[in-house]
Amino acid sequence: MATSKAKVMAYIEPELKEDLERLADVRNRSISNLLETLIRDEIERAKSTGELKPPVQQGK
Repeated sequence: MATSKAKVMAYIEPELKEDLERLADVRNRSISNLLETLIRDEIERAKSTGELKPPVQQGK
C-alpha cells in the first residue's frame, strides 16, 4: 500500500511491543495508526504547555 507518510523506525523492549499490540487490538487500530495518534497527542500537549516552541523561520 503506497503512502505519502514518513517512515519512522524505533527499538523498544519486547514487553512494551506486546502491550502496544494488545492496546492497538483493544482500540481496533493498527499499531502504526495507534503510534501516530499517541505521537500527535504528545506533540500537541508539548505545544500547548510551551515545551515545544514553533520552529524558527529562516530568512525573516
